[in-house]
Amino acid sequence: MEKIVVVVFALVAVIAIFAIVYILIYNRLQKYKIRINEAESEIDETIRKRYDILLNIEKEINSNTDVKQDNFKAIEKDKMSSFDADRTLTKITETFKKIKEDYSDKLDTEAFRNLFTEIKIVEEKSDAAKSYYNKYTTSLNLLIKKFPSNIIARIHGIEERLYFDNKNMNDNDILDFKL
Repeated sequence: MEKIVVVVFALVAVIAIFAIVYILIYNRLQKYKIRINEAESEIDETIRKRYDILLNIEKEINSNTDVKQDNFKAIEKDKMSSFDADRTLTKITETFKKIKEDYSDKLDTEAFRNLFTEIKIVEEKSDAAKSYYNKYTTSLNLLIKKFPSNIIARIHGIEERLYFDNKNMNDNDILDFKL
């Protein structure tokens, strides 16, 4: 009888240890997912702000110079991922910086300077959010690849995430680096 009690207590202890480990790993996976989602939300918000500011910069350029820009038709027609929108807005920003240099005499207004200051602040915020996103994406992906957390992730349908630069580290396409 004493052996049965000892075996039952041992079994209960082992099950309790497995349950605690399971809960700890699951909570860590969820923590990383939540942080990634928060960063993704912040990135989306900065993309919207950048879009609005760049639209105002384009209006300033069109009204103060003979250059007529129309960079936003492609964005308005197409639905695109946050990554593609970010890349497109970065290209537009670079174009506007060149125009600013070329037409510095016509675009030297307080409103124009304020818009470029705003875009710089929003870009810094966006860069910080992307860094945060990629940091926790790395942590989540590493946890998903390790035993026993890979089993828990599979049970709950938690999959690896792509980095914000949209690079899939698990595919065979090694030429997908883009500037």
